[in-house]
Amino acid sequence: MVNTYLTTDGADFASSTAGTSTASYTIPRTLYGTLLEAVRKKLVLRQFAAKIVPPSSIPGSTITFAEQEADSMEVERVEPGEEIPLDAEAYSGFSITPIKYGVLVRMDREAREDSNFSLMEINMQTAGYELADNEESLIVAQLDAADTAASHSVSNSNATLPVTDITEAMQNLEADNYDPDVMLCGVEVANDLRNLDIFTAANMSGVNNPSNKLIGRIFGMAVVVSNNVTSTLAYIFDSRYAFIIVDKRPITMESFFEAKRDSDFVAVTQRLGVRYWRDDAVSEITTT
Repeated sequence: MVNTYLTTDGADFASSTAGTSTASYTIPRTLYGTLLEAVRKKLVLRQFAAKIVPPSSIPGSTITFAEQEADSMEVERVEPGEEIPLDAEAYSGFSITPIKYGVLVRMDREAREDSNFSLMEINMQTAGYELADNEESLIVAQLDAADTAASHSVSNSNATLPVTDITEAMQNLEADNYDPDVMLCGVEVANDLRNLDIFTAANMSGVNNPSNKLIGRIFGMAVVVSNNVTSTLAYIFDSRYAFIIVDKRPITMESFFEAKRDSDFVAVTQRLGVRYWRDDAVSEITTT
């Protein structure tokens, strides 16, 4: 990894030395007054967290959750005069330790003086986006881990996704008393959905609202497309139990000036933990 910072290096935009380690392309002789923005992913998964734990609820470096074990208490038939059997439910738990993520942005005084843009502010926005993108990748990794732990995988050798894979994944959850309410898709799976006869026929018949996208909800589940998901995968989960986010430190930006480098710095950091909660609340669909 090459560490870069914002500097003109004494070169203008036409110089052969202007490159990714400089701000030269923002300081030419004639410049269009609006910076052309990069294309970014849609980040949508945080809203589906079962719990988001704030810093005020995490006094130390690790937080431990206690949970009830399902069906761990038994009731029995008792004949008149017999002793009532003794029993109590069981409890278990797990811990989440937030991890620190961050980036340091450096900009020398010359870049700040010469650029037509607020480069530091723009880079701060980008850093915030990258941390949010990282969080979404961590969520997807935990959905994958949950499916593996629960052995809920559904796969086929077809080139496209059959409806039966969707219903089987839903059955995996329903058999364990969950209510699947989100279908998270990679882009190839989303394309399969849009071309399934059962959905296109419903759309053409006017069952779906023509002002909405063709695939908005399937079997009562919200359908979400994400480029943080492998294109041939989909996850069906119950958002009430699927994953937990622990925010020990929300995205934080701290600026300082270093005289010996004549540069401004902004440290952008976050302390974050993501973990699946109930592994059997997630089912993964794999296509080819």
